[in-house]
Amino acid sequence: MASASDPPQDPASDPKPRKYRGAEVPAGLNIPMCLCGDICILREARDCAYYFGRRFFMCANYDHEPPPGKYQGDGRPSPPPLCEFFQWLDLEQTPKKRAEVYRIHREAVQDFLREEQWEREKQEFIERKRKETEARRQYAEEQRLRREEAERRAAADREAERERKRERARRAREAGPDAQRKGKWPRCTQ
Repeated sequence: MASASDPPQDPASDPKPRKYRGAEVPAGLNIPMCLCGDICILREARDCAYYFGRRFFMCANYDHEPPPGKYQGDGRPSPPPLCEFFQWLDLEQTPKKRAEVYRIHREAVQDFLREEQWEREKQEFIERKRKETEARRQYAEEQRLRREEAERRAAADREAERERKRERARRAREAGPDAQRKGKWPRCTQ
């Protein structure tokens, strides 16, 4: 079973392209008449598909009709085009156009890979920033804990120093006034 991207067996039965542009009519080309009696216009397919670059005839009225599914002012869908004449002029894609399709495809793949790489780098950057932020937060927390520990130790040291001074003052009071006069230095201070 053929996939949707494979060309049909009969190139004349290929679908009408969705993207196209005007093409110059070569000299001596017999231009067909469409079903509504007007002279057809020549277009070139621009869809990036197996019919890219192939030329086709279509009704001039078809080109100027509103696209199907668009609504008119009264809410009704637009009527179908007056004439749906469509005929391929080129039944095969030229090697130059085929190379252009491959180039467009290659560029699209490269763009896709660049976008994937960019997304990967973006995710890595976000992850790196998250880790750096977490490390900074953890470092700040460790610094806070160290400061609190240093403050606790300093408070404990101050309290121990005050207790030592209280003890020395208590001993000096117990020794009485005579202990302070003996010797060069008072005993209670030694």
